[in-house]
Amino acid sequence: MYRLGEIVSTTIVGIKPYGVFVLDRNGRKGLIHVSECDDGYIKNLRNTFSIDEKIKAIVMEDDGDKKFSLSIRSLKETKGDLHQYPKPSNLYVGHKKYWTKAHYISGFKPLEIAMEQWKKEKLNQFHKIT
Repeated sequence: MYRLGEIVSTTIVGIKPYGVFVLDRNGRKGLIHVSECDDGYIKNLRNTFSIDEKIKAIVMEDDGDKKFSLSIRSLKETKGDLHQYPKPSNLYVGHKKYWTKAHYISGFKPLEIAMEQWKKEKLNQFHKIT
């Protein structure tokens, strides 16, 4: 069983549109959900990852039996130095815990910022038509 936040080395054994399946040295299967593969959107995971590729990631969840979840995104974000992040933040998606920097804009704030620009663009389009 892995501890939350442990950095593990695994091998990719499967790629699906929703995530990357990995196998550890003990034969346990893990999943890196598409949202945990990188900071941005990845349209096709097969263009980014390949079968038998060795990767490192941070453990996000472990059921203690056969399955565990990992995050490459969190490893990149923390640069593997979890001492700055003594425990996962209080941001939860489902029941997973995510490492993050508190100063990042999160939630609906990015939409709120973009909304003003979108309004201006639409009003300009409307005025051009009329």
